[in-house]
Amino acid sequence: MFFALNRIILRSLLLALLLAGTAQATEKLAYYSDYFSFIGQDEKGYLLFALDSSRGVDEGDFQAEHFGVLYDQSQGWIDLVGTGEYPNYRGNLEKIPDSTAFQFSGRPATGVTVLSRINDLRLEINPLTTRLEDNSGARRQNWGNAAAVVYWQGRVIPGRVIYEGLSYHNWNSLSRRDSDNRDNYQGFYLAIQEDTPSAWQDLYLRAEGRNKFLHSKGFIDTRVDQVSIFSPDLEISRKGWALGFYRWSKGWRMNLQQAATSKGLDPPFASLVLNQVSRKNISNWAIGGFAMSVVEGTLEIDGRQSKVLGFAELIK
Repeated sequence: MFFALNRIILRSLLLALLLAGTAQATEKLAYYSDYFSFIGQDEKGYLLFALDSSRGVDEGDFQAEHFGVLYDQSQGWIDLVGTGEYPNYRGNLEKIPDSTAFQFSGRPATGVTVLSRINDLRLEINPLTTRLEDNSGARRQNWGNAAAVVYWQGRVIPGRVIYEGLSYHNWNSLSRRDSDNRDNYQGFYLAIQEDTPSAWQDLYLRAEGRNKFLHSKGFIDTRVDQVSIFSPDLEISRKGWALGFYRWSKGWRMNLQQAATSKGLDPPFASLVLNQVSRKNISNWAIGGFAMSVVEGTLEIDGRQSKVLGFAELIK
């Protein structure tokens, strides 16, 4: 019995080494991430939770990192335990490696569960529907959405998740200086607040650059429309003080057009107005910074207005 058990253990170790060696052979430099942005509400108010889990490999050295924020309407920003770098012992890339603070099960196409006992939090996400894809060379990115539920501090909070998945070969920002510089990046993860929270609809938009150099893309998913969109005229209507040679955006106005139409010729599909509720400054490097803002506002489509709520990710 003792020798049989030893043989089983030895085989398992050899298999793990073989799998790690295979991953190293096929992925010398790569970066993967899964980003879940949740917006929900119960009788106590709304809750927003975002978690980005990144992992990478650089010449056989594996890394992993969590970034997360949590905002409660009554309590404000809640500090999460377990964010930052953590070991990636098994060399997981396509699969999110578990940490002591966050564990993952499932996959986007069939549903995902994120469990964090230390934060008394569980996020259960229905199967995600892909709404937008960007496959360009070594970079593959997709965005989707689904109904979801957060269990937190005894509360059951129904809502929505917008998901972003990324794989990037021959690049790894966890181990090398990030050469993918962003110019005035603004990412909006929004819920359209119609009906009950589990039936809310979704709007995602990312924008970089300014004025005529503005580049944007996203999607809107309502009961009537599921289309790719862009904004030809995103305007910063309010700015706030920052500790450096820049200012934070605090208010936004923009028109939205369908991405498949001709720019400048077709009328706007919708108009969006947003204002900051609260901002959490994450990083500052004097000439720019990184922050997450809770935003709310209105979306107008065909003369009908709806309330919107969500996160704005800001990189200056």
